Amino acid sequence: MSSQTRSRWMFVGVVALFALPFLFAAVLRFGGWQPANTRNYGELLQPPIAIASGAFLTPDGTPYHWRPEDRRWHLVLLPSSACSSNCVDKADVMRRVWISEGRLAEKLDVLWMGEWPPALQRFGGLREVRLNAAPPPALVAPPVADQLTAALIDHNGFLVMHYPLDFDPSGVRKDLGRLVK
Repeated sequence: MSSQTRSRWMFVGVVALFALPFLFAAVLRFGGWQPANTRNYGELLQPPIAIASGAFLTPDGTPYHWRPEDRRWHLVLLPSSACSSNCVDKADVMRRVWISEGRLAEKLDVLWMGEWPPALQRFGGLREVRLNAAPPPALVAPPVADQLTAALIDHNGFLVMHYPLDFDPSGVRKDLGRLVK
């Protein structure tokens, strides 16, 4: 084999070394393959649900204002109608999750549906709200007594993630750590 032929084969080999991973990725992407596991803990809603600007009311009846320019995320906590020990304990853990955000906590509002349990300490990011209109299914309080569920709304007012009844607050913390910046 001549040196020119060998050089051509080496060139083809180097090109193939760089091109094959891209071709493989394109085949997977356009073939519809999706990974089985994702990094987020909550259930990602596809497509995201737009929340109207007047969907939430504050306790005094004024609309809760979305301000996309502030780039604030909104963690909605939905207690059941009978929120006692288990629900209150999880609410306290979610208060600590907000505190654990540190300096980024100012970019996160925690929207509590209804009245914050009087036994718990209030915190800076807490906003008590109620729904003004018919809620999307992801924002319905759990029918099971003494339970708490959560949802995440982005800064533009889109409901993007929902957490199940038995959600782990550390999973919510991990999701917030990746999103709130």
